[in-house]
This record gives sequence, C-alpha cells and structure tokens, in this order.
Amino acid sequence: MEILFIVLNDLSFLDKIMQIFVKMNVRGATMLESEGMAKAILKSEGLSFLLEGPFEKMLPGRIANSKTIFTVIPDETTTKKVILELKETLRSEEDKTIGFMFTLPVSGIYPLKSKSE
Repeated sequence: MEILFIVLNDLSFLDKIMQIFVKMNVRGATMLESEGMAKAILKSEGLSFLLEGPFEKMLPGRIANSKTIFTVIPDETTTKKVILELKETLRSEEDKTIGFMFTLPVSGIYPLKSKSE
C-alpha cells in the first residue's frame, strides 16, 4: 500500500488528474489548498505586491496558488500504472514544471468511528 502525493502548481491540469484517477479506478483522494515556500517568504517579508503587476514577469516562473492531492493506492502495480499515466498525460508542451509527485509506503489504515456506531 502506498500514498501518492501530487503537489500541483498549475491548476489547469487538475481536471485531467481527476479524470485519470477515475479512469484508473482510484477511489478517493483529498485535495488541500497549499502554498509554496517562495510565496510564503514574499508575503512574510511584505513583498507580496511582487506577485502581481509589472514585476510579475521578472520572477522565476509564476508563483501562484497550488493544491496538494493525496490518495492511498492499495497495491504497488496500480501505483506504478497511475504514475505512468499521470506522467504521460501531464507532460507539458512547454518546458515548464507544473508540479511534482512522490509516494510513501503506508503500513496501515485505521478508521475512526464515533462510539454511537
């Protein structure tokens, strides 16, 4: 069992990821709004105005909002197939990074239930 994390910086690819999950029978994922370190530093230093306006083009790539998506996949074979499909589908026409993904092993899942059940 593995958990697949995707940190997606280009949200225009979000629908494609969800379509791949459905196609590959990945049943359930969690999506969180996330923010990269560069954007957080600019905000904490009071420089968030650089993210907009005339300075935006001078920054190394657009620093936008991102999403972190994670899902537990029961078997390693399916994980490899999902990753391959994601890589092939999300390959950008431009030479830019739209995000990254990684996996970690999961040793167990423990449902939490209320006492009334």
